[in-house]
Amino acid sequence: MSHILVNVAWPYANGPRHIGHVAGFGVPSDVYARYERMKGNDVLMVSGTDEHGTPILVEADKEGVSAQELANRYNRVITKD
Repeated sequence: MSHILVNVAWPYANGPRHIGHVAGFGVPSDVYARYERMKGNDVLMVSGTDEHGTPILVEADKEGVSAQELANRYNRVITKD
């Protein structure tokens, strides 16, 4: 048995989830992790959101809120999905 670490690319927390999130990081990493588990390997899959990028700052500026407020709001939305 091998130990496999799957590091998932982090989406920006600047809006609700959309199909690009699923196609870009959600499904491919999940399929790979499940495949490795089916082979009997021990798999740890790690993900999160990126709260420190330009998309966060731009969207926060458009909405007139701080980047932290925006990231917190969309993290709540994303984790409910």
